[in-house]
Amino acid sequence: MDVFDMDEVERYLKSPIELLCEYCIDPLGIDVPRPRFSWKLMHHERGRMQSAYQILVASSEENLLKDFGDMWDSGKVVSGQSVDVEYAGKPLESGKVYYWKVRWWDDRGCVSPYSKSAKFEMGLLKSEDWRAKWISGGNLFRKEFMLNEKVKRARAYVSGLGYYELRINGCKVGDRHLDPGWTDYGKIVLYTTYEVTGYLNGGRNTIGIMLGNGRYNVKPHRRKPQEPMPTHKHYGDVRAILQLVIEFSDGKQELIITDESWKASKGPIVDDDIYDGEVYDARLEKNGWDLPGYDDSSWENAKVVEPPGGVMFSQATFPPIRAVRTLQPVSISNPKPNLYVVDFGQNFTGWVRLTVSGPRGIEIKIRYAELLNPDGTINTAPNRGA
Repeated sequence: MDVFDMDEVERYLKSPIELLCEYCIDPLGIDVPRPRFSWKLMHHERGRMQSAYQILVASSEENLLKDFGDMWDSGKVVSGQSVDVEYAGKPLESGKVYYWKVRWWDDRGCVSPYSKSAKFEMGLLKSEDWRAKWISGGNLFRKEFMLNEKVKRARAYVSGLGYYELRINGCKVGDRHLDPGWTDYGKIVLYTTYEVTGYLNGGRNTIGIMLGNGRYNVKPHRRKPQEPMPTHKHYGDVRAILQLVIEFSDGKQELIITDESWKASKGPIVDDDIYDGEVYDARLEKNGWDLPGYDDSSWENAKVVEPPGGVMFSQATFPPIRAVRTLQPVSISNPKPNLYVVDFGQNFTGWVRLTVSGPRGIEIKIRYAELLNPDGTINTAPNRGA
């Protein structure tokens, strides 16, 4: 008969690692009322297995450090499950941060130390939590506001259809591209939560939104009735919604929301299409439009428009589109006068960064292709002629 020194065994029983909530590390802005928890186990002996677990979820790090799960204490649950364990505690609130940890028992009944703490932050769980309005009337929108108190925390909840870029005080917020993800906008509209505390300054601030058509406003000649919807469906003019929640050190909150007080204008992107690309007129650039003090007296007030119809749903757990590499061309050829072919040596998804100079009004056309014609020019047939 085997005899074990339980104190010695527990000394080698390691705490859980790689804690996930909704399959993400410390997710920001989830809107699942009962999120799911997962973790991995480590043991110094092969063949050992989990026989039970205990999860603590707290409303503060202080409570969690005291092993006080004021939101949920699962107690010892006899189970080998370590993936998709559903939250079963008190109702979670929109915009709140929660902290959690877990420990486990092996098949000998030895218990591990608690894991390191992890956290998750809720998005906007209910439709009534959205105080902001959908606005339209241009593809550039801006709003100036004052902050006279010290900011403790700030979150921006935002969506723009078809695509948007969020800017605060002259800086692009985050590193995501081509947001939000593609859905049937009459059923589901995705939004993103951003941690924007570091973008805000004391005094005057400016928040800006840039919009593109994306798959929300597809050109008529690209809509093919024989294809299943919503592949080329026209939903309406571009529009945006944003709710900025600012928490101050004294506990007060301030909301900045999209409404008719925002200013709207057309920008240098005079036309854009997911297939045909964009037309950019540098003569129409509005330098400093996303900075405090910009003269927007010629801009119109934004128009409040109807929502697109779909339920707002967080894409916090969706892998984002990010720029991951910068490629250099492997060759540059000149098959015809005034035409240059730049070959990057591989197929990829991305865009070109080009610096040019020339007289005002000159037009430069950039086209993309995957193949070359025999004469060295690009073959756009696989790209539907784009």
